[in-house]
Amino acid sequence: MASSRRTPRSRRAVGATGLLISAVVVAAAGIVVSTVPVLVAATVYAVVAGVVAARLLSNELADRRRAWSLERSVIVDDNRRAAVARSREHIEFANQLGSRIRLRDAQIEELRDSLVTHEIDLAKARERLSEERARVEALEADVDSARTDLESARADLRRASDALAESESAELQARAQILAWEEAATQAERRQHDRSA
Repeated sequence: MASSRRTPRSRRAVGATGLLISAVVVAAAGIVVSTVPVLVAATVYAVVAGVVAARLLSNELADRRRAWSLERSVIVDDNRRAAVARSREHIEFANQLGSRIRLRDAQIEELRDSLVTHEIDLAKARERLSEERARVEALEADVDSARTDLESARADLRRASDALAESESAELQARAQILAWEEAATQAERRQHDRSA
């Protein structure tokens, strides 16, 4: 994209242009006069003026190229610094997101352990319940001789049922928490993937 403002002409370029114009004027004057010494002097002047103008213009061009090269190197250096800063920000963000994911994974693992514990408690409660049911059935078969044992077994059965209900409720809560944590971890991974894409 071209710059909207013009670069001022340098003194060397103006001087070279002046030398070339003066060489043309001297050559035209030499042609008008048409004498050999004037033509030789005009030719020598034109050649010297052309060489000096060429030298001035080549120096000007070399200076311009050096200035442009310096500007480009400054721009490249600025772009490199910006890229390094962006890269550091991306690495820091990825590390933070990784830490969050590891924390959520640890929490999910803890909830899974809790779920396993509740499942074990539930299995034990079910086993106790089946034992108590068998005991109640045995006691009910002998109702006349063991009425007091029957009442005790019924009380144990109620406690076991309450424990079973509590264990089932705790298992349902633990499952709901695990599903919520897994959904949150999945969404975090999707956001990380979307940002890095």
